[in-house]
Amino acid sequence: MKNTIAKNSIKAVLFGSAIAMTTLASAALPTQWQLDDAHTRVGFSVNHLGFSTTMGHFNDVKGMVNYNIKAPNKANMNFTIVTDSIDTNWDARDAHLKKDEFFNVAKYPTMTFKSTNITFKNPQQATVTGDFTLLGQTKPLTIDVTLNKIANSPMTKEPVIGFRATGIIDRAAYGMTAFASGITTEVPIQIDGELVEKKATTKNKAK
Repeated sequence: MKNTIAKNSIKAVLFGSAIAMTTLASAALPTQWQLDDAHTRVGFSVNHLGFSTTMGHFNDVKGMVNYNIKAPNKANMNFTIVTDSIDTNWDARDAHLKKDEFFNVAKYPTMTFKSTNITFKNPQQATVTGDFTLLGQTKPLTIDVTLNKIANSPMTKEPVIGFRATGIIDRAAYGMTAFASGITTEVPIQIDGELVEKKATTKNKAK
């Protein structure tokens, strides 16, 4: 009985979201979006010697998304992350992570992701496959994306897309094998963010 109620609730939420998105599709929504720096976080976590989980994020991330709500499967995206902006809440560790054996920020100042295929499972959930470049090596990466909300911001009165993206990066596959025996090489990532309309200037951001 509980499972039936839960399934019906999920269907109701998805159906309601589909109606809302269909309504929005009739409005003049933009098709080119960019990350809102103030409301975007690219985070990761690693297991430390089995004792604890160390979490961090990157403070400098730029991203562009082409997304037409009337043709979602034709969407594409690209993101650039400045490796020197890594932040694990401990300066000494951050300095170590920037060295050659990890991100080697002097030689590789950025890592990038460019989508090659996007498949929507339903109006809110999609699987995104793309090319991820780290330490000069490019390999395929798949992430799961959930659209939390598409609506006009009550603050700016402009359209905003809220989303979450998750995936796992095998750092060893890109040559980052340092301390592999004690620090996990499969690194879960989570991106929580907001997209706003791409404009010539970005003075007015969502709040």
